[in-house]
Amino acid sequence: MSENRTKRISKTGVLGQKGVNLIERIVLEMGSRWTPSGPNETGIDGYIEFYDPVDQKSLGVTVAVQIKAVTEFENDSDSGFYYRCDKRDIDYWKASNIPVILTVSRPSSFEAYWISVKDYFETSPSATRVEFNKTAHTFTRDALPRLLEIAQSRASGLSLPPFPQAETLYSNILPVDRYPDMIFFAPTECQRPAEVWSKLRNTRTDVDGSWLLHKKQIYSFHNLRNEPWTSICDARATEEFETAEWAKSCDIDYRRSFVRLLNLTLKEQLRPEVRYWPREDCYAYTGRPTGNRKSKKVAYRSLQRRSEIAVVTKYTKATKEQQFEWYRHMAFRGQFRRFEEDWFLEITPSYRFTRDGENLYRFHENSLKRIKQIEGNRAVLSSVLFWASFLRPSRDLLAKRSPLLQFGELASFDSDVGLDDEAWESSDPDTRITQDEDTDQLDLGFTDAD
Repeated sequence: MSENRTKRISKTGVLGQKGVNLIERIVLEMGSRWTPSGPNETGIDGYIEFYDPVDQKSLGVTVAVQIKAVTEFENDSDSGFYYRCDKRDIDYWKASNIPVILTVSRPSSFEAYWISVKDYFETSPSATRVEFNKTAHTFTRDALPRLLEIAQSRASGLSLPPFPQAETLYSNILPVDRYPDMIFFAPTECQRPAEVWSKLRNTRTDVDGSWLLHKKQIYSFHNLRNEPWTSICDARATEEFETAEWAKSCDIDYRRSFVRLLNLTLKEQLRPEVRYWPREDCYAYTGRPTGNRKSKKVAYRSLQRRSEIAVVTKYTKATKEQQFEWYRHMAFRGQFRRFEEDWFLEITPSYRFTRDGENLYRFHENSLKRIKQIEGNRAVLSSVLFWASFLRPSRDLLAKRSPLLQFGELASFDSDVGLDDEAWESSDPDTRITQDEDTDQLDLGFTDAD
C-alpha cells in the first residue's frame, strides 16, 4: 500500500473530540446531563439539561453549547485571552430561541471557559472577538448557579442548594486559652487611676497597667502583697478569689469588671509595638519605616505559608508649594466576648493614619473610608491572620516574661457545603488588592490642596 493511501486520524478531529469530552466531564461533575447534537450539526455541538446536584431532580431547563477546542489561546496571559468567532456563527447563535453558551477549551491543560453568547453580543453587537477573563469565565462545576441564571429567568424563583463540598471557614474570633487563675484585691487611699500611676512612677519599678480601681479597691492579676503594690495598697488586707468567679459569672457587673481587666491587660501586653488609641478605639502598630524604606514589614504565618505584611506604610504627595507626608498603620478593634463558658477576642481589622507616626492625620477619616472601599476580602483575611499570629502565645509580647493572657488558634468551622468562590470574588471591590502586596501605588490620603 502506498504512503499517500495510509489511513490517518485527523489531528483537528482528535482535538475537537477532546474538547467535547472535557465539557461533557465537567457537565457530569455538575450532576447534569450532556446530549451531543450528533451528525450534521451546524453551530451547536450539544445541550446541557440541568439537574439538582443534591437530589438529582430535573430542573426543566436547558442551554445549547458550542464547543471550540484549541491548542493555544490567542493573546494568552495570566488574566485572560480572546477568541475570534465567525460572523455567521454569531448570527446563528443569536437567532436561537434558547440560551446559547460558547465554550473555549485547551484540553492539554484541562482548561475550559464560557460566555453567554446573547448577553455578550447584546452589549457588543458589532464585535466578532470574545474576550475571556480567566477568573470570571472559568467553566467548572462551580459555574452551575450562573449557568442556571442564563438558562432560566430569576422571576421563576429557581434556586439550588450549595454543592456538597467540605470546606473550612475561618472566623475573626480568637479564643482566650489562658488567663491568670487568681484575682487579687486590696484597699487603697487612691481615688483616681492617675493617683495610682503617680505613686507607681515614684517607686521607679517597671509595673504594667493590668489593674483596675473600683471604690477605693485595686483589683489585679498581680499579687498585691508584693512590691511595688505595698506602697499603694494595704498589703496586710490583700485578699484573692478565683478568676472564674468573674469570668463565668452570670452577674453582668462581674462580667463587665472582668472585661475591663482583660482590656487593661491586653493594652499592656501589646506595648510598645502596638498601642491603644482611645479616640479611634483601636490598637495600632507604632513607629515609622526606617531609612528610605516606604514600609515597615513584619513576618507572620498565613494559612499556607510564611508571609510578610506592611504594618506601617509611608505615603507622600507633592504640590507646587510643598510635599505632604503621612503614614498608614495597621490596626484592629478588639472586643472580648463570651460564648457559653469560653472567652474570645473579636478582631475587627482597621487602620490608623498619622502625619508623623503618632499624631492623627488630618484626613484620617477620609483615608480610612477610602481604603475600606477598595480593599478586597483577601486583604481583610490577611489582616485577621496577621493579628491572630501576633497575639498567639508563641510571641513573647512582654519580652521578659510570659504574657498574662494567652490566645489560641483562630476559631474555624468545617462546612459540609462549599461556597462559590468565583461568585464571591466577583462581588469583591478589587480582588487584586491584598495586604501581602505593596500598596504604595494607592493614593489613599488627602492633602491641604484637596
